[in-house]
Amino acid sequence: MKVARSLEDLGILAPSASAVTLGVFDGVHRGHQQIIESLVACRGDAGIDSLFVMTFDPHPVVVTRSLDTPPILSTIDERLELFERFAIDGVFVVPFSDETAQVGYREFIDRYLIGAMDMRRLVLGYDCHFGHGREGSPERVAEVGREKGFDVQIVPAVSIDDGVVSSSEIRRALSDGAFDRATRLLGHPYLVRAKVSRGQGLGTDLGFPTANLRVSDPLKLWPPEGVYAVNVDWMGGRYGGMMNVGLAPTIRRGTREIEVHIFDFDHSILGDTISIHCVAYLREEKAFASLDALIEQLDADRRAARAILEKV
Repeated sequence: MKVARSLEDLGILAPSASAVTLGVFDGVHRGHQQIIESLVACRGDAGIDSLFVMTFDPHPVVVTRSLDTPPILSTIDERLELFERFAIDGVFVVPFSDETAQVGYREFIDRYLIGAMDMRRLVLGYDCHFGHGREGSPERVAEVGREKGFDVQIVPAVSIDDGVVSSSEIRRALSDGAFDRATRLLGHPYLVRAKVSRGQGLGTDLGFPTANLRVSDPLKLWPPEGVYAVNVDWMGGRYGGMMNVGLAPTIRRGTREIEVHIFDFDHSILGDTISIHCVAYLREEKAFASLDALIEQLDADRRAARAILEKV
C-alpha cells in the first residue's frame, strides 16, 4: 500500500481511472470497514483501474474547533496501519489546514478527486460531509456526479446492539470503561502505536520488565485504566504480552502511564515505535498490601493473558 501526503506526492500513487472513498475514518471501525470493503468490491468493474482511500491529517476538528476538541481513536499512523488490512492500492493523506477548511465541496471534487485522483467512482458513508461548512452531503455530491460523469455509491450505516456504529459512540464506551463494547463496535482490538521511553526499571526489579510507552498525539484516547492481554508488533514480529494503564498505585508512581510487559522477549527496544493491540481487558488496577502480593497477581495476570492470546 502506497501513501501520498501531498498533491505533489501523488505521483507515487499513480492514480488512474480510480474509485475513491474519503473520510477521517477515526478508529477504522465496523462502519468504516464496510465502506472500504465496498470500495474494494469496485475492483474489476468496467472503467475502474485503481482503488484509493483519502483521509485527513490532522483530524479536521483540530482545525475547525478551537475549544472542546474531542479525543481521537486513531492517529494518522494508526489509521495507516489499519488500512493495510484492505486490498487497496494506496492512501492519500490530505494535510488539513485553515485553507483546506475553506475549500467548497465542488472545488474539492474538482481539485482533489477529479483533477488529482482521476476519480470515476466515489464511495461515501451515509453520513459523510466534506467541503466548507460540511456542505458536501452525499445527496449534493451525487448531483455533482451526474453533472460531471462520475458514479456515487452511498454505503448505509452499520448497527450493533440496536445502535449505529460511530466513532463518537466508541469514544463514549472507552471513556465509560466499557472496553468490551468498544471492541465490538471497532471490530478489531484497540490499537495504540507508541514510542518506548526510559522508565524507572521497577518492573525489572519485580521480575516483569516493562516497556514504558510515550503516545505522541495528546489527543489520543487511552484505553480505560486497568490490565490487558495484548499483542505487540515490533520489527515485523508479533509477541504476546500484558499491559497496564494507570498509576501503578502499589509502587506509588503517581503519574498515569502505559507500560507493557512482552512475553518471551529479550531485545533492546528503547526509542523504537511498537504497535499494541488490546485484545482483552483482564482486571481493574488496584493497590496491593505488599510487593509480594503484587508479584503474585502479576504472575496470575500473565497466565490469564497467555491463555486468552492462545485462543485468539
